[in-house]
Amino acid sequence: MAQEKKNTVCPTCMGKKVIEGVCETSNEWQGKNEDGQVCTPDQKCPTCKGKGYIED
Repeated sequence: MAQEKKNTVCPTCMGKKVIEGVCETSNEWQGKNEDGQVCTPDQKCPTCKGKGYIED
């Protein structure tokens, strides 16, 4: 009898597969962008490698 693999929702991305980028605004950063925001890009979750779950 084959065992079924159980999958647990990834605790890092909560099953979204992607970690969303964050934007911050500060008066010290003006000049790079018109709105003064510095943003990090969205990234594939490093824990589940973009699957949204972890195999148990």
